Order: sequence, then structure tokens, then C-alpha cells
Amino acid sequence: MNVQSIVLLMSIVALGSMGAASQAFAEHGQQHGDAPVPISIEVNGDTFDHESTIVVNGQVGNMRAGTPVTVIVTGDNGVVTIEQITPAADGSFSFSINTASPLMKYDGEYKIKATYGDANINDVAVVTLEGGLVKQESHSGHEEGHHSEAADLTDALNYNISGGMVESITSTNDDSLLITIHMAEDDGQITINLSEDIITPFNDGSFFVLVNGEESDDAEQNGTEVTIPFDSTTTDIEIVGTHVVPEFGTIAMIVLAVAIVSIIAVSAKSRLSIMPRI
Repeated sequence: MNVQSIVLLMSIVALGSMGAASQAFAEHGQQHGDAPVPISIEVNGDTFDHESTIVVNGQVGNMRAGTPVTVIVTGDNGVVTIEQITPAADGSFSFSINTASPLMKYDGEYKIKATYGDANINDVAVVTLEGGLVKQESHSGHEEGHHSEAADLTDALNYNISGGMVESITSTNDDSLLITIHMAEDDGQITINLSEDIITPFNDGSFFVLVNGEESDDAEQNGTEVTIPFDSTTTDIEIVGTHVVPEFGTIAMIVLAVAIVSIIAVSAKSRLSIMPRI
């Protein structure tokens, strides 16, 4: 075998080794979560009435142990439902949505977004509901229902805001806080500390943030502290968890009443103990 043949053979072997090494490296990266984790969802239709069941089937790839699929359903009236689903061993998952929910009483489009792990690993499906109520525009500029029977938590939370002012922080349902902003400016930002005494996060410790009804991809969370950028069009910021104390003021009054009764009881007992016996 001449020198040229030997050199050609060695080149072929080297190229083959490089290809095998590249394949092994790629497989190693996928196993350790370095590669993007795909997710896809399919819905059993595009248009539904208000007495239907929307069935969503999904699939994730490159499973991550202990990582749930988070699904958020939103409409023009805000958040409809949020679910966290643990995929099966093969990466499949499924859930259903009842369109008879009071939160889906209005006609229009509803967005179903499934996220797996990272915020940029998601898939979205949009369905249309017909045959129900037509949503009327609110003259106040805020979503209908946000101001009815709302528990005012403005003074119960610590926050800092720049580029705008907080008009109120309220809770109108069991799982979200609504921050009403006015005089908003571009490049505004609010940082709020979400005490678990008021709102509890999802199982993974996270909250969902919506700005003007759309999920925010720019919000950042550090423990219980959430920083939310906003622009000059912002009027409403909604923070969604698993539970909100519905009547913080009422609970505070109950605690205060119990404390007062206890003080009165102790004082009465003390007076009796120092009275001379006859």
C-alpha cells in the first residue's frame, strides 16, 4: 500500500470518528436538557358552543423529571383556567375544558397555551366560542367584573413602581391579583413582593403574569419578588397563583377582634385576682 492510500484511509477513519463523536455529543446534550424541549398540542375542534367540552391532547419530547406542563387558558375577559399536568412516561398528556364555565360565557376567541419548563418552549391553540353573550366594551377602560366585590389589597403588599402609578391592587376571584395602573409610560416597571399570606404560587413556586390580558414574557421572578415591565398602553397587570386570600381585611378584623376579646378576658381575670376576698 503506497503512502497516498494510507493517507486517504486515515482521512476516512478520522472523518468517521468525528461524525460519531458529534452524534454522541448531540445525544448527550439532549439527555441533559441542553437541546430545546419540543411540545405540541391538538384540540378536538376550532369552534364550540357554550355547552361543550374542549379536549386538548399534547406531547412533549426529551422528558424532564418532575417538570409539569403548565396550561393557561385566556380570553378577552382575562384568565379562564390554569392547570399543571404531569406528562405520562411517553411524554403524552391530556386535559379538558368545560365551556359552560362562567368565565367562558362570552363569545370570541380563547387562547390555550401549554408551556414545558422554559417559557420559550410552548405551543398555542386558539378556539372560538359562539352562541353565548356578546361582551360589551367597558366605559371605565378596565375589564368587566374586576371592580365588583373586589378585596382591596393595595396597602397589604410591598411594591416599587417607576414610569406610572398604582391606582389599586385588588382580588376579585380565588387565584389572582389585579394591579390597576394609570399614567403609565414606556419603559415602566413594577416590582412587587407577593407574600404567601395573600397569594400562593403554583407547585413549582412560580406565578403567571398578564399585562393587558396577554401573558408577559418579560416578567422576572426571584423567590416571591416579581418584576414586571410595562409600556404606556398598560392599564391592568394580573398576577395569577393557586389561591388568593379573598377577604384580607375581614380576616384582619377577625384577628383584631379575637385579640381585643383576649385582652378583656385577661384584664377581667387580673382584676378578680387582686380583689380582696370577703
